[in-house]
Amino acid sequence: MRITATKDNLLFGVSAVQKAVAAKSTLPILSCIKIEARGNLLYFTATDLEIGIQCYIPVEVLQEGIAIVPARHFSELVRRLPDTPIEIQLSTDNEVLIKYEDSQLSIKAVANDFPEMPEVLEGQELQVKAEVFKQMIRQTTFAAGADEGRPLFTGVLCEYEKEKIRLISTDTHRLALREGEMENKAEQGGSCIIPAKILNELARLIQEEEEICQIRVTRNLISFKVTNILIISRLLEGQFPNYRQVIPEKYNSKIKAKSRRFQDAVERISLFTALNDNSNTLHIKIEESTMLVSSQSEIGNGYEQLNIESEGEAVHIAFNAKYLLDAFKVMDAEIISLEFTGPLSPCIIRPAESDNFLCLLLPVRT
Repeated sequence: MRITATKDNLLFGVSAVQKAVAAKSTLPILSCIKIEARGNLLYFTATDLEIGIQCYIPVEVLQEGIAIVPARHFSELVRRLPDTPIEIQLSTDNEVLIKYEDSQLSIKAVANDFPEMPEVLEGQELQVKAEVFKQMIRQTTFAAGADEGRPLFTGVLCEYEKEKIRLISTDTHRLALREGEMENKAEQGGSCIIPAKILNELARLIQEEEEICQIRVTRNLISFKVTNILIISRLLEGQFPNYRQVIPEKYNSKIKAKSRRFQDAVERISLFTALNDNSNTLHIKIEESTMLVSSQSEIGNGYEQLNIESEGEAVHIAFNAKYLLDAFKVMDAEIISLEFTGPLSPCIIRPAESDNFLCLLLPVRT
């Protein structure tokens, strides 16, 4: 194998597959990256047997071939290379030579057989604009759980039917739901549970937002292909909670507020929520056309009053301030609406002018 490439392209390829490299494994080969020169492209592949990522970059291929290199050492070398044309060559004594200017580095290649990426050829095909799917991921994965002891809640439920696709996540304290349009029509409806960390990695790697994200779902696997990136992941097994049961169909009170103004107020007042129990409790009191946001702790206390549009009953409710702020940060709306059914019932937050996204928050009992 022998190629010449730019540092930027090499760095993109290495960074793209890094998350699929096994941090700890009884199989040393899983801590490696496979690089393969074929045609006019250099393919980078990494897998930990749960997720596989493949990326290709344009290079000048002088000789086709394959090299398997330790991921950590190779990526650190690439990051520190100068911004100049780079030549990479696999020598006859199984060393990868990295040449630039008047310098040369070498790293021992690994001789073991690298696991093949599984091919996801069957199953349901879904096509979504990359820009839309990236936003859908951003607006849902924040509400997924982080407790690996409850793996189902670390995933995102993906539902699809006809031209609609939905992502739903919950950590049992909050829930996010985002609906989008597909570019194709699903042959039949279905659902699967995707690890949230996989979706976050896909969103990070999406560069060409005008492209189509091609998704293929089988019983155990899901694949995502966007431009020069391919991600294959195992799906989570189990029964996702019936989220429809917890979304109120009616409300007793509803308000509309300026999103930025509301967020700024919550950020300031949340400075007084650092209680010993870490509940970050923030109180909201709504009467007629005003909303009072307040909190107090041993640190001090504060309140802010906001003008709002309101309908229905007066409200006095408490929330975890962090959960409120997380919802505001992904709302992407100038005006947001909040719907209440009682001081101990879930609150629905959504963009005032859209019905394709909602965030449900459970109140804090005080």
